[in-house]
Amino acid sequence: MMKTLNEYIEDMLLYKESIGYSRESYENRLGRFCKYMESKQLNASNLNEDVILSWCSRWESESPSGARRRIQAVRELLKYLNAIGVDCYVIPSSFLPRQKTPKPYIFTDTEMLSIFKECDKLPSNQKSPYRHLILPVLLRLIFFCGLRPNEGRELQSQDIDFNKGVLLIRKSKSHKERYVPLSNDILRMCADYRKTVSGIFADHTYFFPSESGIPFTRQWLSM
Repeated sequence: MMKTLNEYIEDMLLYKESIGYSRESYENRLGRFCKYMESKQLNASNLNEDVILSWCSRWESESPSGARRRIQAVRELLKYLNAIGVDCYVIPSSFLPRQKTPKPYIFTDTEMLSIFKECDKLPSNQKSPYRHLILPVLLRLIFFCGLRPNEGRELQSQDIDFNKGVLLIRKSKSHKERYVPLSNDILRMCADYRKTVSGIFADHTYFFPSESGIPFTRQWLSM
């Protein structure tokens, strides 16, 4: 017996979670797709080329990257359905809107050294009273451990194993957890920071908490 589209979506989300992905990457977009199908009085037996390509039409005011994410989520669902034997049209990868990849800027060792020196001289700030304690450690951790900015900002206190000298990264780009080894210098830096802020941030969930206890924003780090 064929399931409802909503049931297939839940099955696919559970499968993705079982292999280390986050349902957050797909849930909202697939929910919108399900509502679209319901509005057309269509179900899982109607996932033909015409129906799917009508969903793939770019929405008014939608950016190319937004369209790509919306279509990619449905493509993953269709690939899953096809794999379990449900007859459906699978969007070809060539159909996805192309992304323009910006050319990254690579800092020189001299430039990074200058950045670290400036961080070490930061004074306390009324709007961010502990930035002079947090930023020097956070930036070094991001740089020397090869972390993405959000991975550093959202690092939880329990995710640093000081005995084994490793970090647990929960929210990677692919939504899979990974471990990152720490050098002795970086491990000592983190231990010194933890000791310094232990009397300031009581029972803090995040290793670099803002005044409200949550991670700092992307904007804060780029100021």
